[in-house]
Amino acid sequence: MPRMNRRDFLISASLSSLALALPTCSTRRTPPAADLSVDRARFPQSVASGDPRPQAVLLWTRLKLAPGQSEAPLWLQLSETDDFAQARSLPLRALAEHDGCVRLRLTDLQPGTRYHYRFVVDTPEGWRSSPIGRTRTAPAADSEAPLRFALLSCQDYGGRWYNSLLPLLDEELDFVLHVGDFIYETAGDPQFQSESGERRIVFDDLDGALKLGSAEPPYYTANSLDNYRQLHRTVRTDPVLQRLLERAPLIAIWDDHEFADDSWQDVATHHDGRVDERDRERRRNAEQAWFEYLPADPEGMLDAEGSAPAREALFPATRIWRGLRFGRVLDVSLIDTRSERPDHLVPEDAFPGELLYTEAELREALPGVGIEPATLDDSLLPFIDLESAEHAALKPTLVGLLTAAATREGLSSEAAMAYAQRCARGRIALPVLAALLQRWNASAPEAMRAEIPRAEAAIGRGLCWASLGKTGLFSSVGSRYFVLQAPWKALAALRGAEDSPLSQTQRDWLLQRLQTSDAVWKTVASSISFTPIELDLSLPELGAPPLLARRFLLNVDHWDGFPRARRALLDAFEAAGGAVLLSGDIHAAFATQHSARSVEITTPAVSSTTLADILASEVERDPNTAEVGRRMVDALDRLIVHGDPRVQHARTRVHGVTLIEARMDALDVRLLCLPPEACREQGYADPARLAARRIRQAFVVDAATRTLRPLSG
Repeated sequence: MPRMNRRDFLISASLSSLALALPTCSTRRTPPAADLSVDRARFPQSVASGDPRPQAVLLWTRLKLAPGQSEAPLWLQLSETDDFAQARSLPLRALAEHDGCVRLRLTDLQPGTRYHYRFVVDTPEGWRSSPIGRTRTAPAADSEAPLRFALLSCQDYGGRWYNSLLPLLDEELDFVLHVGDFIYETAGDPQFQSESGERRIVFDDLDGALKLGSAEPPYYTANSLDNYRQLHRTVRTDPVLQRLLERAPLIAIWDDHEFADDSWQDVATHHDGRVDERDRERRRNAEQAWFEYLPADPEGMLDAEGSAPAREALFPATRIWRGLRFGRVLDVSLIDTRSERPDHLVPEDAFPGELLYTEAELREALPGVGIEPATLDDSLLPFIDLESAEHAALKPTLVGLLTAAATREGLSSEAAMAYAQRCARGRIALPVLAALLQRWNASAPEAMRAEIPRAEAAIGRGLCWASLGKTGLFSSVGSRYFVLQAPWKALAALRGAEDSPLSQTQRDWLLQRLQTSDAVWKTVASSISFTPIELDLSLPELGAPPLLARRFLLNVDHWDGFPRARRALLDAFEAAGGAVLLSGDIHAAFATQHSARSVEITTPAVSSTTLADILASEVERDPNTAEVGRRMVDALDRLIVHGDPRVQHARTRVHGVTLIEARMDALDVRLLCLPPEACREQGYADPARLAARRIRQAFVVDAATRTLRPLSG
């Protein structure tokens, strides 16, 4: 794997290589071990540390360079006391080619030890310091000391404040675990983002960004390296986030928004299949900025000297999945569910009428994957064959109307024609065809109207994309969101070879780690939740019409989209003695007992729009179903718990964080939540006012029984 050389921005140093800086030092070349003035203007993103191991930790800062300045010297000072009286120093350089970011891996440290650190620069006004950071190495392998850490996810910046983080500033944390969406790639996406004068992002490199949306003014998404760096730079200026990262090491993985919403490998989904969004350079831009700004230290990505991965060592060669051990108490396996996953099972540009399987084919194949064919009876649609002489005359009309529809969706005339020709062929669901032709006939001159085939023309029934809830030409609904449960699970089973967001190599690594670990608590940090979100809209109180009175999977971009792989992993976790799954991304809080010895805590979003609020906005788009949609949103928490008995707790209209204490005898979990409106205004100056609005829920998992039990709060 290609590596950068020692000149680059990540350096490895043992404690013994740091020179002792004495208070009596007479030269300005070596910084003094004394009180120094903190200069946040020179260190606008403060400091951070990450990936603590028993004898190592990674330290981070960013020095703001002057325009045109290619590099600047600075020093690290490390001390076991907060007065830096016996500080050790190491000269470093901040390089413009890495946006001034400096990452330093320290080795040969003492296990379970608190260290104080700062970065200092020599200025015309004298020595100036970054804010002082505190970090802590992981405990020794035989330590039984309890561990206290926070679980975070989804911290959208625009128009929102990180008030959820405030209670963590009163805690002595061993580390902060962030399971993704540290940044959001879009600025002002009207589907889920809001902006304010104080909390908004306008890309400096607007020409390098991608313009999205059909409305004026448009909104933009990051594309260039400068775009992604600016997002990290901006988010890291938040004073509460800075204070948190100054106090405890960070352990981080990415999810989708570090690159693009609902992405897979190097493919974004902004345009829902209208264009090919595969972009390796964009993905590498996102990854480079992530490595520059977050103190992550994955095994295999960095060489013995600690050099950063070279550009060509990023996607598709990236490996951020890794493991960290904290004494006998805790083992943390961090997985990557984005870089290796396949495309979504239902393509966003899937033509709703395309036939996938005939009824006869399903009756033959489904028993082999453990599904009773009768469960799909109400999902099968009649179909005809457009290639038959009887219906061939319909093809030109269908091509014409689909070309027009695709053009309205933004495709070029050539691309629209190609799309229409691909769709208007072969076996097609009769109800979909009839609906399209009815729309055509409603506006076409009488002489050009098409004859709609009657029901008797059907040559059989089968499963088509519309059977899964896909009703639009280019849409995430019926593809990534809100898919019909029974037909979707059947299709996933029939195409099981594509069913995992993890490569075989990553799965083997994860299972071997869990099988061989002797820690009391084996945890798996996943950016996406394992918890099923199944909504039964047939409940009488919802009053849904027959077409909606079905069971739906809300989000198959999550582990719900990989049911067989999820089941295989959960079975393997159980065989290894059980696991504690720690996840996020869904903007909701869940507590789930997956099996006898495996539980999951899904943390709510720090600040990003809550799941219930996103759905409340979405259901208003269709006036025909809006009333049912409102009732669904009002009952959402109850529907999720009702949908699967393993889900013990669901809160979909809260922001918050999760505080966890791991001990030899138990795992204590506290959800610290706020109502949505509490994150729309800055509350940093009056944390007591926010504390009065905090919603608390506590759980405990006994080490002997591995059973998740709710407490009073």
